[in-house]
Amino acid sequence: MKRVCLSALFAAAVAVTVTWPSFVTIQAAPPAAPTFNKDVLPVLQKQCQECHRPNSIAPMSFMTYKDTRPYARAIEKAVVGRTMPPWFADPTIGHFKNTKLLSDDEIELLSTWVKNGAPEGDPKDAPAPVQFAEGWTIGKPDIIVEFPKDIQLPATGVIDQSNLVVRAHFEKDMWVKAAEVKPGNARVVHHMKAIIRPPNSTWLASVPEGELYVPQRGEGADRSTPQPSASGPLPVQDILAKYNPGVAGQTFTVGNAAKFIAAGSDIVFEIHYTTTGKPETDRSAVGIVLADGPPPIRHLTVTGTNNGNIDIAPGDPDYEVHGEATLASDAKLVWVQPHQHYRGRFFEMRVIYPNGETKTVLRVPNYRFDWQVGYELAEPLDLPKGTRLETIGRYDNSAANKFNPDPTARVKFGLQSNDEMHVAFMGVLVDAKADPTKIFVRRGRSVQPAQ
Repeated sequence: MKRVCLSALFAAAVAVTVTWPSFVTIQAAPPAAPTFNKDVLPVLQKQCQECHRPNSIAPMSFMTYKDTRPYARAIEKAVVGRTMPPWFADPTIGHFKNTKLLSDDEIELLSTWVKNGAPEGDPKDAPAPVQFAEGWTIGKPDIIVEFPKDIQLPATGVIDQSNLVVRAHFEKDMWVKAAEVKPGNARVVHHMKAIIRPPNSTWLASVPEGELYVPQRGEGADRSTPQPSASGPLPVQDILAKYNPGVAGQTFTVGNAAKFIAAGSDIVFEIHYTTTGKPETDRSAVGIVLADGPPPIRHLTVTGTNNGNIDIAPGDPDYEVHGEATLASDAKLVWVQPHQHYRGRFFEMRVIYPNGETKTVLRVPNYRFDWQVGYELAEPLDLPKGTRLETIGRYDNSAANKFNPDPTARVKFGLQSNDEMHVAFMGVLVDAKADPTKIFVRRGRSVQPAQ
C-alpha cells in the first residue's frame, strides 16, 4: 500500500405525516407474541445495525437485547412514523438498489413487540451475529490521501463549511474502482467530500496545504460559469468520494466503468464540521482502490444541476427553484444525491428526452438535511445526447419549519448551512475518452421570485 502522507451524526427520529402505499410481502402474518431474539433481531440486523452498532454513526447500538431494550418505544415511534430507516424517496417513483424501507408486516411486528412489553425471549432463538466490515468498507486501499496534520476544532459555535487542500503528488494517471472518505473523528464530521483538482488548476492555489479555507459568500454559485475562488476559477469537479449519513464508501465498476485521476492532480476536501461541547481534533482521509487497467467507460460524480439564483423572502413557506442541465453527449445515469440545507423540504428530478418523453426519476417529498441519502438506480438509465435533466426544489422559510434557524432572515445562495443551495450530485457513465468539461450544458432559474 502506498500512503500519501502529506499525511456522524444521527438525528433523532421526527414524525412526518406521509401517505405511503401498502407494501405486500408473501410471508406469514407477524407473530401474535413476538420476542426480541426470535423475531425482532432479524429485522434489526437487516435494516438497522449498519448504523446502530459500536463505532458507527448512530449514537446507540441495536446489536443486543440489553443495548436495544431502553429504546423500544423510540423504535416504535420511528418505524410507525416511517422516519427510520432513513429513506425519504417516494416508493412509487423509480427503483433503487439501496432502498431501505420496512414492510407493513415488519412495522406491525416491531410495534406489537413494544406494546407487549418488549420481551427478550429465548437466547437460543437468536440468529448468528452479522459480521460488519471494520475500518475501510471498500477493502484495503491501495492509496490513502490523509490530512497532513490534525485540525483543531472549538468546543462550541458554528464552524463554517471549509475546504482543505492536500497536494497528493500523484505520479501517474490512475483508474479507480472504489473510494471512501473516512472521517478521522466521526463525532464532528457532518459531511465531507474529496474532490479531484486536475493538474495545472489555479483553484485554491493560494491556500496553504492542510489549512481550512472558508469560501466567500457566493463563491461557486453557478459551476457552469466559473467563479473566482482563492486566486483561480472553480474547475469542473469530479468528486472522488463523499461521506455523510446516508453515503459511505462508493464503487465505480457498474457498467464496466472506473473513475480517472490524472497525474499531477491534488485532492481538495470540502468539509462541514459540527461542535460537540468540548474541543476536538480531526485528521480525515480518503482511501483509493485502483482498477486493473483503463476501462472503456468513465464514471463521473459531478454536480449535475445547480442553481445559485436563490432569494427566499422571510417567512416564505413554499419557495420553488428549478435547475436544468442538457446532455451534450450520450451518458448513463447511475446515482443521484439531492443537496439542500435546513429550509429544503422537497426535491424532484425528471428527465426530458429529445423526443419529448418525460420520466420522473426521483421524488423526495420530505427532504432531510441531516440524512443526505444517495439514491443508486437499480439499472443505469440511458441519457441520449440532447436529454434535459430538470430538478425542482421547494423550501420552507417559515416558523412552521422546525429546522429553520431563522425564519426572519432573507435567504440566498451560500455554502454555509444557514444559506441555501439547490444541487443534484449525479453519478454518470460516459465514454472514457469524453471531455468531462463538455458533458453538461447547465442552467439554473428561480421560478418564484422572493417578495
